[in-house]
Amino acid sequence: MEPARPYDVALCTLCRIYLCPDASDPPPDSPLHPVFGEALLREIRRRDEAASPSLIELLRRVQDHVCPHRDEASPEADFFGAVKAGVGQRLALLETPDDLVAFFGALAEGVITSATSAPAEGEDGGADASSALGVYLRMVYARYTAMSFEAICQLLTEVQAYFDAAVAVLQGQPEPEQRPGAALKSGPELERFLAGQLAGLPQRAGRAAQGELEAPLAELQGAAPHLPRTYLARHLASLHHRDFSSAQDYLHRFFDYTQAEGGMAGAPPAGAGGAGQDEVAARSRLQSAALSLGAMHAQLGHVEEAMQALNETVRIAQQSSDDACLAHALASLCQILDATTPGTITSVSQMPGASPAARHYSQLGQLLRRCLRRSEELQLPHLVAFGRLALARFELLHPQPPPAATEASSRGTSSSSSSSADPPCASSVAVAGAARDVAHLHMATRLAAATPAAPPASSGTSTARVLRGVSDLFTAMPPMFAPRMQGMGVQASAVAELERLAGGAHLLQAAAWELRGSRVLSQAHALTCLDAFGDVAHAEDQATALAQLATSVAAAHGYRAAEQLLAVADERLPAAQSRVLRAARLAIAQERALHRRDLHAAMDIATQMAALASPTDSTDITLRLEAEERLARTLLAAGRTEDAAAAAHKLFAMAAATGQQLHAARLLLLLGRAHREAGAPLAALPYALSCVYHARQLAADLLSCEAAVLMAQLWCDLGAEHAQHAQQELEGALPLILAHGSQELQARAQVALAEALMAKHATPAGLQEDAEWVLGLLGEAEQLYQGLEDAQADCHCRYLRALVHDALGHSAERDADAAAALDCGRQQLLSDLP
Repeated sequence: MEPARPYDVALCTLCRIYLCPDASDPPPDSPLHPVFGEALLREIRRRDEAASPSLIELLRRVQDHVCPHRDEASPEADFFGAVKAGVGQRLALLETPDDLVAFFGALAEGVITSATSAPAEGEDGGADASSALGVYLRMVYARYTAMSFEAICQLLTEVQAYFDAAVAVLQGQPEPEQRPGAALKSGPELERFLAGQLAGLPQRAGRAAQGELEAPLAELQGAAPHLPRTYLARHLASLHHRDFSSAQDYLHRFFDYTQAEGGMAGAPPAGAGGAGQDEVAARSRLQSAALSLGAMHAQLGHVEEAMQALNETVRIAQQSSDDACLAHALASLCQILDATTPGTITSVSQMPGASPAARHYSQLGQLLRRCLRRSEELQLPHLVAFGRLALARFELLHPQPPPAATEASSRGTSSSSSSSADPPCASSVAVAGAARDVAHLHMATRLAAATPAAPPASSGTSTARVLRGVSDLFTAMPPMFAPRMQGMGVQASAVAELERLAGGAHLLQAAAWELRGSRVLSQAHALTCLDAFGDVAHAEDQATALAQLATSVAAAHGYRAAEQLLAVADERLPAAQSRVLRAARLAIAQERALHRRDLHAAMDIATQMAALASPTDSTDITLRLEAEERLARTLLAAGRTEDAAAAAHKLFAMAAATGQQLHAARLLLLLGRAHREAGAPLAALPYALSCVYHARQLAADLLSCEAAVLMAQLWCDLGAEHAQHAQQELEGALPLILAHGSQELQARAQVALAEALMAKHATPAGLQEDAEWVLGLLGEAEQLYQGLEDAQADCHCRYLRALVHDALGHSAERDADAAAALDCGRQQLLSDLP
């Protein structure tokens, strides 16, 4: 335990003035007394900083909080003057070691514990032991009790020098400049400070700019350039801001200084045998360096460089027989394969007759299962959680096709029972199971990390009495960690990573429910990630959750609600540089521009989204496909059906070649719409049918409903004799659309059903039977289109209502709807003029 410092003595003196004031101290009934307490709490929260402030700086901080305006004649100045005088009087009385012993004794008596419900005799106040002040005072007292007599004498000398330096400044002498590193705290405190910086950096990355993140690290680097973790923290900060040169430089410096300190801490790998400690440390350092370098290149999209570093890691780990390092390298390889476009990595295993995408995803699935199996064998819980979630995500995006009918018939009844055992939404079930397993694993590892391995060997009577009722804690908990992870620091790091993965599991479930068509459950899981895991989730995970919420809210509640949520995102992550969140913003803006018929803005926004992707095709293929699809949709909205169909054909070939099944199904739907807009419903029908088939294979229910609406429109285009078929198609999909569909899909479905009913009845008498139904559908669609700011679709609804009223002989209503449609169309023409 690190010893107490002069800064602790000064801060405890301020706490004593606040808790147990003398007659000369500021009275506790002063209105500034709570403000003084807030200043002390701020200082207690800052006690883990790398450098200890001088007494003058400490008092200046308190003064800035108590009397920020610095008016000499104000009550605030008088209050702080009394505080400053009290500090000087108490510190001046510390002349002998006995005075320091009495100071800490009074400090302990000022804390109200459960055994003493009142402060010591003669005291007027105290601190509750469980409060922030009480915990801090108890911690300082514990440090004091662990100090030897010589250390207490040394502390007294340091306190006197600490006080004399402040007195000299108050007497008008210039404040001495501290040499670099003079104010740094002790080694354990510095390590704790750097560990906190490393642990909190991913959370702070989205809330602070790069300069604000690196300012304390740069100051610490200048004061103590020998600390390796400083360079590691600066490497992570540079990597978050995609500064490749700085990230690489700081990573090299980290391992250079690690080598100067004699290697990295940790147990030697299994199978090291008689290798010397220096050789084992060197191999461990090389493994960590190569693995970290590969992770950096993979995050920046440098596929070839990442593979080279990964191959070097595997080579060194195989020489050292380090199974844990090989498991981490295997997980890194899975991450690289998942983020890389199929066909980019030439080392993918060859399968005769298979496409590059099939070979790529076949190997990825095999490696994920192997990674999960090896992680379970080696008792690496954080890799087990990663493998479960990654495999569930793989099954969600790339579901296995059902067995062929010929194979099922050749195997007889047993095959039919086995094939029917898989539910139609097996991927969603796999995601839910993975999230549940990760949550259970997180709780088990937290208990295992908090439970000691065995009772203390030398326990006295009091210790034995405490342990008598909890002896099962040492035997009931199954071993969760590998033997080499028995260090509490390693276990705590694994538990923290598991907690982050548990939060990420909710993001995966949100995406799965969005695909299945349940927006309410999708929003619930995204909110769970933000609320329950907001303190531990990385900034990128929080940005992803906000992006999922924004797109879902925009589809279900309109663009104004999405703007409000994005404003909350700006407050929560003001310095976020997440491409996922920026892509969501651009997607919402592009949808709004299309509904407003602002085609120039829609084209510009789609181009900006395409610029977010990597300039090469090796990564970000999903983002590139979405941006190009939006460009094709803009061309279709502009009436350039041939150009839109050509662009969609090109994109479909790219999506099929790279194994992007969901994008391929959406592009089939876009091709069907392009052919319908071109006046070729027969040519569009096969695309709609194919989209329905692929959407059912992916369990994408809302996409299947969109294809059903398009098929109904095509049946109506083919003639009135197919209107009944169109009505049946819509009635089958309408419950899911009205329950979970977006506002646009609901409006399109209701307009399509109204048109089918109008085409079904060739005479006004027949239409009169369903007139109320048709007018209700058109009225609901009109309100939805008004919320979407789609004036053209709103005009079409008014036109259809005028036709219905004309068929029914309602001339007044017909004229009103016709005039509204003409006025809406006139305004649209004026807005389209340059």
